[in-house]
Amino acid sequence: MRRSTSLALLLAAPLAFATLPAAAKEAPKTVILGFDGADAKLTERWMNEGKLPNLAKLRAEGTFSPLRSTIPSQTPVSWSTFATGLDPGRHGIFDFLTRDVSNYKPKLLLVLEDERPFLWGKRTPPVVGLALGLVLFLILFGVLKLFRVRPRWAVAAGVVVGAALGVGAGVAAAKWLPENRPVARNPRQGQTFWELLGQHGERVRVMRLPQNFPPKEFEHGDLWSGLGTPDLSFRIGKPFYFTSELFFQPRSGNDISAEVVELVDNKGRIETEIKGPPDKFFPHPEGTKYLTLPMVLDVAPDHSKVDIDVAGQKVSLKPGEWSDWVRFPFSFNPILKLHGMGRFRVLSLEPEVRIYLSPIQFDPTDLPPLLDITAPRKYVHHLTDDFGRFKTIGWAVDTWSLKGGTIDEKVFLEDVDFTRGKEEQILYGMLKEAPDWDVLVQYFEYTDRVQHMMWRLFDPQHPMYDPALAAKYGDSILHAYQQMDNIVGETMKRMPAGTHLMVVSDHGFKSFRWSMNYNTWLVKNGFMHLNGQTADPQSLENLFDQGDFFTNVDWSQTKAYQLGLGGIYINLEGREAKGIVKPGAEYDALQQELKAKLEAFVDTKTGLHPVAHVFTRDEAHRVYDPALIPDLIPSNSEGYRVGWQDTLGGIAKEIVEDNNDYWSADHCSVYPPLVDGILFSNRKLVTAPRQPYIADVFPTVVASYGIPVPPDLDGKNLLATHP
Repeated sequence: MRRSTSLALLLAAPLAFATLPAAAKEAPKTVILGFDGADAKLTERWMNEGKLPNLAKLRAEGTFSPLRSTIPSQTPVSWSTFATGLDPGRHGIFDFLTRDVSNYKPKLLLVLEDERPFLWGKRTPPVVGLALGLVLFLILFGVLKLFRVRPRWAVAAGVVVGAALGVGAGVAAAKWLPENRPVARNPRQGQTFWELLGQHGERVRVMRLPQNFPPKEFEHGDLWSGLGTPDLSFRIGKPFYFTSELFFQPRSGNDISAEVVELVDNKGRIETEIKGPPDKFFPHPEGTKYLTLPMVLDVAPDHSKVDIDVAGQKVSLKPGEWSDWVRFPFSFNPILKLHGMGRFRVLSLEPEVRIYLSPIQFDPTDLPPLLDITAPRKYVHHLTDDFGRFKTIGWAVDTWSLKGGTIDEKVFLEDVDFTRGKEEQILYGMLKEAPDWDVLVQYFEYTDRVQHMMWRLFDPQHPMYDPALAAKYGDSILHAYQQMDNIVGETMKRMPAGTHLMVVSDHGFKSFRWSMNYNTWLVKNGFMHLNGQTADPQSLENLFDQGDFFTNVDWSQTKAYQLGLGGIYINLEGREAKGIVKPGAEYDALQQELKAKLEAFVDTKTGLHPVAHVFTRDEAHRVYDPALIPDLIPSNSEGYRVGWQDTLGGIAKEIVEDNNDYWSADHCSVYPPLVDGILFSNRKLVTAPRQPYIADVFPTVVASYGIPVPPDLDGKNLLATHP
């Protein structure tokens, strides 16, 4: 939050500061750098090898410790615990996905969508018509009176004109203004540490931290929302691939929600279009309608460049070049518009035209009135004034396109560098503004995304290991950690003297070599029954468009089902729509039977136990909502992760399958002790006998400002001795 200073105060500043007490001049500062997915074992290994000198220096001067993650070890789950000091059962973010108990359908837990009236809802047309008619009546009556028209004639003329135009305005409002509008809601519960600090007068900035959309205002603070902030299509991210290749099919069957556009030619003038956001304001009986923008590509005769003409903007690019931000205005009608932005990258122009377009995201310089990405809303103007346009989408690095085979490793890493570079620029700008804040929290996601996508070239035992690509890109994970080390080093140089620096990650990483398909296991062990027909594979497109799920499941004979990245639900009578398992003894016995049999299961191909441990929800959470939290939380051994189809309620062919996917490392369903995050501090912290837990950051930071720590937190103050 920027603070204005009068000229008189500036002129008097030297005298004023000379009379301030020392304590006021040296207000405590705290900087917390969050690096998603930074793994404790890799970090320690590379520190010991001399490859992370700044982190090694931080360890020597203060504290380094592995940081225990949440159950399960997922990004929104763990960062919510970081923010609130509460276990997942208490803050309510327990997975990327949850389910609707009335129909078993999955839905995103990051952001829930509600509906509210637009303006006055059904009454909007008559209200608009009446209001405009009254205004026009008063204006015309006043004008006629100025020309000394008799009052009764002025009234009559005003009534006639006002009524006519008012009726017209009402008709236009009924046609062009929606009755309802979608409203995003963050389901996370609990008070954040920045809200508590703000209540005590501390000035806090929180930059891009997950699970903070829509952003919530708090005292003395600024917040820029991160993971959960959608793109213009209200998805996690929908990239585009324009190609003249005939019959191109994305890798992995397009379960990634990419938009593939087939071009009619590979030379000259090519007309196409960009499929934009769904029309969420005006229902269409034939199904979801998407807004579109026409686009023309003009390929040079020698294929040396392509001119892109869209929305009145012309961009000329050579193969291998990225565009700057291009604006995309999508119109619902003459009144309602959405303004997005994206970046083109020309992949090739011969023999085939191949053009990538990043997910179209909200333009921070032209946000719609009812959508915020910062709190307060005006803070976005400070960011754009100082740093220009930046990515607003929560999942900022596009992993979907590399996963789907529409871009290669080089383009993926270019996007990583672009994303990280802008976030570094903003961090260093924030450090210059240290007089305006007391606590600065800056989050970086790229460390997580690089490991997800590039681990297959780091792990020779991975099914997707490629020696030729490994020779070229096998050090990309190390490079990502070295960039983290550089950011920490620059922060140490630039932050004010005496600042408490903490470096935190939400979880670590392990190779994802095999998929463990729990629904398939449930079917083959008699806990789930199918009707016999073959169901189509599930996709993110089905999730966002609310397609059909579990279409071949016979719920009358199904006792349990897997959904999301970390949960098995018992088909409980009275809770699930078609529940058959009775509460009490039958439920308890089934819970223990599933736990024992899953932990005993052996992968015959490897001789390993894919399931390291199955947590009951009572083991995982001391407090929880029994209608919301999964009944069992299975966690995988090293090398295994829950299968992609399982996450959306699909049924794979085999219980265990090779992971032939570019998404080659993970943490989401991995046994949490295998994927510890990192904790660094330039102050000495208590790290024994109890390993630090990510919930400990809240009380540690709050206590450092002399603020009483709430007694009901699940974390402990690491500045104090544990009982």
